[in-house]
Amino acid sequence: MRTTIILALGAAAAAGALIWAGLAGTTAAGPPSAVSPAGLAQLVTAYVGSGSGTVTPIRAATNTALKAIRVGRLPVAIAITPDGQTAYVVNETSGTVTPIRTATNTAGKPIKVGASPSAIAITPDGQTAYVVNGATGGDTVTPIRTATNTAGKPIKVGNGAEAIAITPDGRTAYVVSVAGTVTPIRTATNTAGKPIKVGNTPVFIAITPDGATAYVVNEGSGTVTPIRTATNTAGKAIKVGGGGPIAITPDGQTAYVANITGHTVIPIRTATNTAGKAISAGGTGGAASEWIAITPNGATVYLASLGSRTVTPIRTATNTAGQPIKIGGAGPIAITPNGATAYVANPTGRTVTPIRTATNAAGLPITVGNGAFAIAITP
Repeated sequence: MRTTIILALGAAAAAGALIWAGLAGTTAAGPPSAVSPAGLAQLVTAYVGSGSGTVTPIRAATNTALKAIRVGRLPVAIAITPDGQTAYVVNETSGTVTPIRTATNTAGKPIKVGASPSAIAITPDGQTAYVVNGATGGDTVTPIRTATNTAGKPIKVGNGAEAIAITPDGRTAYVVSVAGTVTPIRTATNTAGKPIKVGNTPVFIAITPDGATAYVVNEGSGTVTPIRTATNTAGKAIKVGGGGPIAITPDGQTAYVANITGHTVIPIRTATNTAGKAISAGGTGGAASEWIAITPNGATVYLASLGSRTVTPIRTATNTAGQPIKIGGAGPIAITPNGATAYVANPTGRTVTPIRTATNAAGLPITVGNGAFAIAITP
């Protein structure tokens, strides 16, 4: 099986960390990866953006870095086709997307999209990749046909387009805009529907595995807005006290929201859309609980805190936090499809730290490019 870690650096990347982490690290932009058989070698790929503009593959079986792959300027996001054959890297400063053939780790011809692209998601059938272009790119979404790696006509969405998620059936892509709306796109025709009003400064989105509900985190309001996908109507906002990345358990029963200002995680019971008691995330300094990921079996939520340089495991059965795991630098986090290892990028250094989930013990840091930032894993 193949696995991909994505890492970016630079001031511009840091400003949007929470948006890209939700798309890449927690599979908030899509359903969790299928569980792979234990013991199979996996290929973890880290990319370092800005100055280096490269993607560094890491062999997970040995935790060794392979030769870096050259991409565009300031790579900030990545998505991988469901068959694992191609990784698409979004290069913000270049205004392009670079396809990487995972079998050979070779980069293809860059695909021109809008200016300042920041996020990407791929349909479950792997036929189309949707790239979000920010304000300088006209607040549009560019569809890319993966069979030919050609970009289609940009689709206009709301002001301040930032994040994207696609329903498990692949019929609808939801684009979050910081102006306070979510725009549904019908993938069959690539047409945008009526924007859905949510809270202030929405920046994160996750969709339940059954595709029935999209949860939008409104950073400015400290709330989460549930959207019923069958009718594209927003429900009553759920108070969580702060806004951060969101991830949903594979069984769809609980959504976990990181409160980056309160050093806590809020569980939301999806059956009733009610928030539970806040769980301490173990952060002590600076921004905490900035990145979140859930194991494929749904047993553990991992929260990475940049301020305290720790990763806190939370047992979902009891919603209790375990002992924080100290590492050199805690940033974007992603978990292998077999659930055996969590990889944590260090945004302030040149490393990725593997954590063995069975024991919650950190392994030796793996050296990559400077400023390892975002992270994602192939199916």
